[in-house]
Amino acid sequence: MQFVRRIVLLSLLLAGVSGAAHAQAVLYGRVTDNAGEPIPSANLYVEETEQGIATQDDGTYRLSSLSAGTHTIVVSAVGFQAVEEQVNLEAGEEREWDVSLEPTVLRGEEVVVTGTMRETYVKDSPVKVQSVSSERLQRGSVTSNIMDVIGNVSGLSTQLNCGVCGTNAIRINGVEGPDTAVLIDGMPIQGALASVYGLNGISPSIIDRVEVIKGPQSTLYGTDALGGVVNIITKDPANTPTLSADVYGRSTQEFNADVAASAKGDRVKGFVSGNVLRMENFFDENGDNFADQVMRSRAALFGKGTVENADGGKILSVAGKGYYEDRTGGLPGFSDDIRGSDEIYGESIYTTRGELLAEFRPPGVEQLRFKGATTYHDQDSFYGGTGYKATQTNSFLQSTWNQQLTDAVRLLGGGTLRYQTYDDDSPVTSGGAKKRFIPGVFAQAKWLPGALTLLGGLRVDYHDESGFVSAPRLAAKYDASDRTTLRASVGTGFRFVNVFTEDHQSLTGTSEVVFADDLDPERSRSLTANLEHILPLGGNPMTLSLDGFYTRFANKIEPAYEINNNAPNRVIYANNDSEATTRGFTAGLEQSFTAIPLSYDASFTFIDAFIEDDEGTRALDYSPDFLGNLGATYQLRDLGLELDYSANLVGPKRMPDLYVEGYGRDRESPTFSTHDLKLTKSFLDVNSPSGVGVDAYLSVENVFDTTQPTPLVGDPYDAEEGFETIYTWGPIVGRTFSLGVRMNLR
Repeated sequence: MQFVRRIVLLSLLLAGVSGAAHAQAVLYGRVTDNAGEPIPSANLYVEETEQGIATQDDGTYRLSSLSAGTHTIVVSAVGFQAVEEQVNLEAGEEREWDVSLEPTVLRGEEVVVTGTMRETYVKDSPVKVQSVSSERLQRGSVTSNIMDVIGNVSGLSTQLNCGVCGTNAIRINGVEGPDTAVLIDGMPIQGALASVYGLNGISPSIIDRVEVIKGPQSTLYGTDALGGVVNIITKDPANTPTLSADVYGRSTQEFNADVAASAKGDRVKGFVSGNVLRMENFFDENGDNFADQVMRSRAALFGKGTVENADGGKILSVAGKGYYEDRTGGLPGFSDDIRGSDEIYGESIYTTRGELLAEFRPPGVEQLRFKGATTYHDQDSFYGGTGYKATQTNSFLQSTWNQQLTDAVRLLGGGTLRYQTYDDDSPVTSGGAKKRFIPGVFAQAKWLPGALTLLGGLRVDYHDESGFVSAPRLAAKYDASDRTTLRASVGTGFRFVNVFTEDHQSLTGTSEVVFADDLDPERSRSLTANLEHILPLGGNPMTLSLDGFYTRFANKIEPAYEINNNAPNRVIYANNDSEATTRGFTAGLEQSFTAIPLSYDASFTFIDAFIEDDEGTRALDYSPDFLGNLGATYQLRDLGLELDYSANLVGPKRMPDLYVEGYGRDRESPTFSTHDLKLTKSFLDVNSPSGVGVDAYLSVENVFDTTQPTPLVGDPYDAEEGFETIYTWGPIVGRTFSLGVRMNLR
């Protein structure tokens, strides 16, 4: 009897299992591209069950054992846009579901222009170019100033050059700020005065992306490109919303508003953007009695228009920018009303700047392009009781001819003209305004013998004091496979001295500034190498990269600090007889996941920067031993939330002798890190191609309240003791909170 019962129970169980199996659904089909070609190794993922499968070589797949009901299926493949769709299955149903994927823009498929002076995919460029979107730059933080977030790019950092007036400079792989050429839409208009205060007036709201090349790039871009190039690409009117606004406030009582509008015709498109910033709150958390953050008010206006031909190609692009800024720093009670007096020490800088940029592509002559820009920069400032007024004009013209000779050979040739005037009220220009006319020619050849790409170039400029200066370059790229790329380059760079760039930091103190009469241009020679490999990882591609760099500087213009007991200290700028070296490597990775809405990128840069002279070898001042960057984005789609995180790690820096020997400060700064978080709530998709989008965001910058002690030494009222403002190695402002809202109308 017991045996019979067991037989009956077993039969019932088998029947139930069979019924359940019959009740389960099957989804099968084929994954193809938009041309109907199969996509092998595409990944299909069922969110509810975490079940996944990859397609066969013919693009087919079969998902079995699916329960009845609605399933969210995500289909992804390397090089294609992911598709997410809900599929409702009946019990026992076998449904055919074919999917077509559209190509996407991967990192290697982004278009860049900086490396070769023409539109080129990242993967095809023989010169390593790092392209970073404006949104990615600001991941985790909120700012009105690109200089606050440029350190989120691997190998880049910002150096605070004035603890009172709040200026800073960009460093690439530890190289000083003046050795980095900063371009706007490919044009070098940020020199001298603008390199100190002009960069702080560039709002991220007008930026489409930033392209970075590490290593000398004078072959194409001339002076200042000893250590690398940072090219700021402004937004294209064709891709801007009809109306947009971004408004935020910070716990430091800073208020910022960006408003932009665009109009698009069949062949004419344009947009205009306005920015207003105000921060008038005095606070002193480090207890040195000086404002921790410079107080400032700024108004800026940017406009850009394009004209297209009948085929949609751009013929003309014109952009203009103007801004006025009033920045104040110093002791409590200082205001513009007493600027220049000895009553209360403070620093007050009025900056007025105008820029006009244009690019013309003659119709029917696609090989020829013309670029031009002109700028006016006026500075009216007081550093304590020392007044400093200066004006600068900068004009730039460039023509290029880009010719495809054969399928494997392309030539680029061009000429440039730079005209600069500089006038101030210092002894440096006592004989009248400094005028500089620099003509130059350059040529470049690109050859593609199979998987190998070779790029060679030469530039020759003429300077009235230095004569002819040349800058050759040779680069090579080898595609070892579809996912592995090797690059290497050798090149040279040069830089003519910019008066204000060199002496600004000393103007903010009480030291006397002296320039040698026979300053020669700085020169650099560099070798770089890069390995890049993409791992598919089942539809979650990971990009691994390894960069090595070696740069040797000659005629280095170095400040020599003379410390006197009974006379003003002097800072003497002269060519260093010794040579400086910067070498190291960067390791990085980048990945986006399909199964979870997470993307991240991370990098670590080791830097060995030093100067060799008769007294031995010493580290380069302010150059960090290493840099680390981490950024991540996680989306909670059901709640319409996005969480952004960024972190920066900065290694120890050698501090100048002046502070160690004259004021007893530490020789080496400590290692530190900063962390930023931003939470964004999407009420309406702000990136939607049509309709209205509304976001609100909350950010916490410098989460762990990391700050350095006072960057100031000495007494501004004691001429004998002296007063200096740039013992700077880390953040001065601690934890801050920002709250804002963003709106787009397409």
